[in-house]
Amino acid sequence: MRQRLSQLWHTRFARSDPREGLQHRIADMLRRAVLERAVPLEAPLPSTRELAGELRVARATVALAYERLEREGVIAARERRGYFVTPEFARRQSEFHESDQLSLLPAPDWSRHFRLADVRYQPVRNPADWWRYRYPFVYGQIDPRLFPLTDWRDCVEQASRQPNAAVWALDRGDQDDADLLEQLRTRVLPRRGVWAAKEEILVTLGAQQALYLIGQLLGGSGRRVVVEEPCYPDLRAIFALTGATLLPQRIDGEGLPVAPLRALAPDVIAVTPSHHCPSGVRMGEERRRALLAIAADTDALIIEDDYEPQLGFGAAATPALKSLDANDRVFHIGSLSKTLAPGLRLGYVVAPREAITELRRLRRLMLRHVPGNNEQALARFLAQGHFEALQRRLGHAYPVRLSRLREALAEQLPDWRIATPIEGGSSLWIELPRGVSPAALIDRAREAEVIIEPGEGFFAAPTGASFVRMGIAAIATHLIGDGVAALAAAARDSVKGRSS
Repeated sequence: MRQRLSQLWHTRFARSDPREGLQHRIADMLRRAVLERAVPLEAPLPSTRELAGELRVARATVALAYERLEREGVIAARERRGYFVTPEFARRQSEFHESDQLSLLPAPDWSRHFRLADVRYQPVRNPADWWRYRYPFVYGQIDPRLFPLTDWRDCVEQASRQPNAAVWALDRGDQDDADLLEQLRTRVLPRRGVWAAKEEILVTLGAQQALYLIGQLLGGSGRRVVVEEPCYPDLRAIFALTGATLLPQRIDGEGLPVAPLRALAPDVIAVTPSHHCPSGVRMGEERRRALLAIAADTDALIIEDDYEPQLGFGAAATPALKSLDANDRVFHIGSLSKTLAPGLRLGYVVAPREAITELRRLRRLMLRHVPGNNEQALARFLAQGHFEALQRRLGHAYPVRLSRLREALAEQLPDWRIATPIEGGSSLWIELPRGVSPAALIDRAREAEVIIEPGEGFFAAPTGASFVRMGIAAIATHLIGDGVAALAAAARDSVKGRSS
């Protein structure tokens, strides 16, 4: 910063009018530098000695220029800290830019430059400080009381020792950590009925990056992509951004209906068969086999977002769609973030070698490889059985919380329709009664320290029905009943507010 500002003063002083006196030139140079936002307002100006040395003028000359600016109210001295721009003069930046010659030139036409502006994208947005709310019915977060912090810290410490640190500290180009690939191949994937070689696995920064990479590989103008309706809004935006044609298909009680797909002749079919996002319905084996058969007949590829597979308590967990894939058409996406910790951003893709090679090339263009220290720590966390222990812990806690939420909703809000089957997961998908505005409800709920998530963004187009999602991963069991009671009061207030 110091060297950059030194260059700044040299350049600006050289541009000042040589016909003026030195004191005037220095004062004008400083004044314009502030107005043009070239000087950080929170940083002190250089001392008179420093600036005199940089400009090769007498220190007294700089001191006189500073005194002049101080009289004008441009700068003010702070004891033992130097000279700073005054807040009053800083506010003049906007009026300077309105009259400045360069500011009269046309601003960029952002609509021409930004492709995302043409894509309908309405992600779920919770308050940044959602954890401060008393009743956070948010999805995709964790309860720190359930997270095995000591075990994770031990694994991080082990990964940080020599010679382990010497391995992950290296730039591996586009390669993944061999230990992590082995743990995914032998401990995680077999639980989903998937058997894969290391060359068929790519580690990603969560399922989100996996979806983006696959979108770049399989999307594009002229490509026809079937998506569920409703579906994860980011998936829809990712493919829309590539120029692909989206073909939303309304789900039923088993997820995506497959009979209409043959006539659509899709290139790509994106599904969440384990737990549909966001409703939670599960695709049965007969429909899965029919989906694979239609994909083979139409030469389509399938993206399987294996959404919440570890949380299928109650009935036996259904194997992944990839486990039935006999002719390499399924791109299987898994995430450890929702179970372990979303902030770690760790996921993976299982696909044929040819596809993984291309995805690895794309990932290299984006970030080369996932941070090696996290890969090493996760490999140890998996190898030592901590991940399975965490799954068991969540498998005990989540059913209790979901059951309590269902009971509380039935008691307090009986006219709200729960669309989620009783098959596990960590959230409920709820249809609101007619006349209830989700926006008004969510605002009133937040005033009552309750967070619920709007459902509108999951749909490709506005629908007559209104939905919300309520998660149970981040809220303690004993708070659920009181949270729903507060939500019911907020719902009554939101209806009164609309009618008054």
